[in-house]
Amino acid sequence: MKISKRIHMIYPGSLFMKIACVVVIGVLIVSTFTLGAAFRLTRNGYVETMSRSNKQILTMVKSKMETANDKVTDVILTINNNWAFSQYLRSDQDNPKTFSWVYDMLKELDTVKPDMFYDIAVVGTNGQSYVSNQTSLSMPVEELLKNKITQDAREQPNRILYRFVKNGITQRSKDSSALIALKALTYPGTKNAYGFAYVVIKQQDLCAFFDNLSNSTNNLMMLDESGNIVSSSNEEMAGQKDEELAKIIQDMNAKKETGRYAYLQHKPVFVLTCTVSRWNLYLVSVFDYTQALNEFNGSVYILVICSIITGLVLIAVFLFIRQITKPINQLVHTMEKVTKEGLPDHIAVVGGGNEVQKLSSAFSIMIDHLNDYVHQLIQLEKDKRRMEIHTLQMQINPHFIYNTLTSIKWLIWKKDSEKAVQSIDTFTLLLRNTISDSQKFIPALEEVENLNNYIFLQKIRFGQKIQTDIFLSPAAADCLMPKLLLQPFLENSFFHAFTNQQQGVISLFIDCHGENMICELIDDGVGMMQSKADELLAGQPDEDSRSIGIRNVNARIHLLFGEKYGVKIFSEPGQGTSVRTTLPIIRSNNNADENKESTNIQNKS
Repeated sequence: MKISKRIHMIYPGSLFMKIACVVVIGVLIVSTFTLGAAFRLTRNGYVETMSRSNKQILTMVKSKMETANDKVTDVILTINNNWAFSQYLRSDQDNPKTFSWVYDMLKELDTVKPDMFYDIAVVGTNGQSYVSNQTSLSMPVEELLKNKITQDAREQPNRILYRFVKNGITQRSKDSSALIALKALTYPGTKNAYGFAYVVIKQQDLCAFFDNLSNSTNNLMMLDESGNIVSSSNEEMAGQKDEELAKIIQDMNAKKETGRYAYLQHKPVFVLTCTVSRWNLYLVSVFDYTQALNEFNGSVYILVICSIITGLVLIAVFLFIRQITKPINQLVHTMEKVTKEGLPDHIAVVGGGNEVQKLSSAFSIMIDHLNDYVHQLIQLEKDKRRMEIHTLQMQINPHFIYNTLTSIKWLIWKKDSEKAVQSIDTFTLLLRNTISDSQKFIPALEEVENLNNYIFLQKIRFGQKIQTDIFLSPAAADCLMPKLLLQPFLENSFFHAFTNQQQGVISLFIDCHGENMICELIDDGVGMMQSKADELLAGQPDEDSRSIGIRNVNARIHLLFGEKYGVKIFSEPGQGTSVRTTLPIIRSNNNADENKESTNIQNKS
């Protein structure tokens, strides 16, 4: 018994499981949002801290580069202003004073050159050259003078230019990329160059700017305008070209941004940049904050704490829900026994609060009456529906019989016994096909036959002055419709449309349009105001009660098929009347073969 109750408690549709699922989902959602908020705050704080740190690093590197620029400027200006360099680069190679000039050059350089500095090269248009640090040029003087970087200096003689080269111009720097600071040496008062001074900053010297300032998540680099990585804390990237990063930096400069979250090589990064204008370079920090967060131990700590708290809350919630739902589960178990073993006089439930006791008492009283009430209600609805339909039909039938018998009486009064007998036979056939038939629906073809019998009876009374045409499409021949549906409209046309005129035409069209069957009866009689037609359909009878048939046909259609279907009347005085009836298409399987034949029934007199 206990096992059965426990199984019932944990059944997927049980109250316990529903409440548990809602609470558990709520707890998990709250925990998820809390954990997400904690991660977000931690990440934002960590990223913000690292961003400020990287900005300080960029400031430090930029300061180092500006200090180096000052030293490079001192060296180049010393060379540019020293008379010994000028004489050495403008005289012939065989001049006996060459050694004296070289001695003065070295002495002058020693005053501005630090203990550890870059390679310094001086080249004259006369072919003379000098290279410091006991090294030499890696290319002939003539080739160096024709090099693009030299030509740039020749075109801008008053500026110190910085140019990135894939291979240095000295023997010590030829195997790696380098940054060269150079200036044209000109004659006083002119722009004509007699020589060029080069300061070669090797790749290892450039990397020294980043010493102890980068880590696994932060890549520092120098970038020129073309996207060339002049130097990087990741030495493997030096000398490569990164157009994607260059576009990001250019866009940031255009928008005056110093930091931006971006995707670089499909990885989310935080990019910081500043411009070193004297070097004509961008100093860039690419911070991989995703990797940094993965290495951040605080995330694991937050996850563990949130998981432990969530687990404890869920255990407490399960115990609390179980305690609340246990009495209700007992009541449900007792109800299941009642459905199998019958209803006892009293249902006793062990435990539970006042609410459960009231439920037990109410259930004991309610179950006795529930089934009887449901059966009575269903039967009552069926009877009500059947009586409504029957009443509507009976409202039509007496009206129709009265008018028909009046016509036969008129024949007997005229002593036309042959037509009277024929009329009685036709009327008998019509009654057998309508009143005697218990089926509520008949095919449209059979309804047309009944209408032809009715027309025959009416023409005996009205003669040949009223012509009738019935057109039935092959598609609608086997469609089912309520019997005696169209007869009241035809009757109204005979008796009310031609009161003041001798001749007229009544046409009936039955066809299928889409999912509906349309039956439209048109006469060219006296017609009426549209407001009068609306009153007839709305159930406001006139003095001779001729609207009873129209109202009841419309009510039958609404009762059988719904408000979507029904009758509409269109009329205008002197222009006739049109009655359109819309029905759903219901096919008759017994008459399916008749759809293949062309059916156009016309009754003309």
